[in-house]
Amino acid sequence: MKAPIRIALLALLASGTLSQAARADGIALAVPSSGPSALLGRQALEGARAALGDASAVPPSVAAFDTRCDREGGADAAQRMAEAKAEIAVGFLCVAALEAALPVLAKANIPAIDIGARSDRILDRRERAGWQVWRIAPGPQAEAKAIADFVRARWQGAPFGLVEDGSSYGRDLAESVRGLLEAQGLRPILVDNYRPADEKQFGLARRIAQSGVRHVLVFGARRDVAIVARDALDVTPGLEIASGESLLDEAGDVPLPRGVLAIASGFDVGWTPSEEPQADEGYARIARIGTEIAIEALRRSKAESRTIAEVLGAETFVTSGGLVRFDATGSADVVPFQAYRWDGTKFTTDGEG
Repeated sequence: MKAPIRIALLALLASGTLSQAARADGIALAVPSSGPSALLGRQALEGARAALGDASAVPPSVAAFDTRCDREGGADAAQRMAEAKAEIAVGFLCVAALEAALPVLAKANIPAIDIGARSDRILDRRERAGWQVWRIAPGPQAEAKAIADFVRARWQGAPFGLVEDGSSYGRDLAESVRGLLEAQGLRPILVDNYRPADEKQFGLARRIAQSGVRHVLVFGARRDVAIVARDALDVTPGLEIASGESLLDEAGDVPLPRGVLAIASGFDVGWTPSEEPQADEGYARIARIGTEIAIEALRRSKAESRTIAEVLGAETFVTSGGLVRFDATGSADVVPFQAYRWDGTKFTTDGEG
């Protein structure tokens, strides 16, 4: 290990900036340090810092590479990782950057731990393309399963409705949630849709009121959900409204009513950015877990004369998020979804669990 590299990186992490080291010889952190996703990259770096600080033995050297969260940035970062002779990469918050990086990393024999990109097509192509990638980010069906679990746990026995906007996201999510619930004997009293981008939704609001439901799932873009929620609460005060991760998108010109619930993975919640991020804020938690896995995989590889890929595919890892083991597809579900309630300015963990 090259101690000066590690010390320099820790100083950079503490200041919230990124740098490229001439050599990695260990872990490469693939996160955006420029562009609109730079804040998320800073969160991920804080998580890596926590993992390095918690390591029981001296951790390996680490270098950070800017993916910019786009295809060009991903390919460029991967090439620089190969030139730096990195042994394993951790990060990749965006599908485009990861997909462009993987062929370069495969050629350089650098395994990658994906902490943010969710697309199943990455894992579907993994074996035939020879990509060495393991995913700890939630899969694309995780959101639907989490919402169905929420309804079963919190609304079972109460009539509920399901409303979507007709978009591919809203329709597909509604169909997935409905299928999961009906398989468990839970059927919505109301199934409806609305036209997105309308400035008023009182027709839908009246249909919700006439159905008699007191709980309703509303899927669509954040602005549209805000309009539906505003008008539905005007007609039916006390109605409980829940949605998915689209509520974590940037706020628009229509305020989201207080009390609306978002069922989301913890690292996607839009906490108010701070100069000194809170412990495990945003992507910090999953980046910390990914870095812990990378540190342990490197240690076992060197101690047991196995490749890093062999270790990742066969072992169980003890992390700050619990035990992690990858299945045959390279996937591990380590980030729990939970309910977050809008308090008028930000989402906070819902007190009811």
